Amino acid sequence: MLKEIRQQIIASIWQDYRQSNHHVQQIEKSLQKSNINVPALDHLAIIDLPGPHTGIKELSRIFSALGFVVRGKDYLPEKVNDFAWLAEEDSEGTPAHEVLPQIVAADFRLHEMPEEVRTIILKYSSQAKPSPAVEIEILAKRAANYDVNAANELTQLTLQYLKGREWPLPSVQEFKTVREYNELIAWVLVFGRKPNHFTLSIHLMPEFETLADFHHFVEHNVGLALNHDGGVIKGGVHTGIEQGSTAGTPETILLADGSVEIPTGFVEFVWRFKNNEHPVLWNDYFTGFVANHANRVIQSLYTAE
Repeated sequence: MLKEIRQQIIASIWQDYRQSNHHVQQIEKSLQKSNINVPALDHLAIIDLPGPHTGIKELSRIFSALGFVVRGKDYLPEKVNDFAWLAEEDSEGTPAHEVLPQIVAADFRLHEMPEEVRTIILKYSSQAKPSPAVEIEILAKRAANYDVNAANELTQLTLQYLKGREWPLPSVQEFKTVREYNELIAWVLVFGRKPNHFTLSIHLMPEFETLADFHHFVEHNVGLALNHDGGVIKGGVHTGIEQGSTAGTPETILLADGSVEIPTGFVEFVWRFKNNEHPVLWNDYFTGFVANHANRVIQSLYTAE
């Protein structure tokens, strides 16, 4: 039953993202016009503020209770950003098309921030309620034994925690102070745990022979601009993976006492190189992440200011 719960939770988060992200809608519409099926999802990224009840530990604990397993960790020094990636416990040995997207969970190193920024972050993250991790772990054990009520409660509680921002909106000045130091932290301060991007598995699409082919489709058929930071394509066969993304489009976002322009999200594209001549299973492809690529891809959330 836990697998079905995982599927429901990811599907719900994805639908919310699809409805709020114009890039996703435009890409899907153009693919449908070309009679191409929407590709499988490769991963999604959820970043939390560090605080007494928030952060990567809580996120990892919750996803672990649902049946995901931590498969690696890394760090982005420029953004003081720690991240881990988790895959379904039964990913290996499962056809690549059937595996749920990996979860990239992340937060930031408070002790490396300037005092002024650290004070603002703690002011807001300290207002978050205690994590429901313990309750989720208990409910997951009951749901694994086919307790339908526990399964429903588990799904609702998890979605409530992952979709929300548990602290008030900052002031424009607080936002600008944080953004001047680290634009990614400023984004999380405003949007909370909302996924900042979903990633499409282009290597599983028979209609495209390379990631560059898909990029051409996005630019010429869809009409979307791509992220050029570090090159349009980050990586290559030597790293096991190629990544690219749309350039985030700034939108007017209301804060506590005014408004700012911030991209609300973007879409990433990934090409995972195969490990053997006839890949079928999830682990027949490169399954990890490369920090330098992630550092460049996440620039899609940055403004041009």
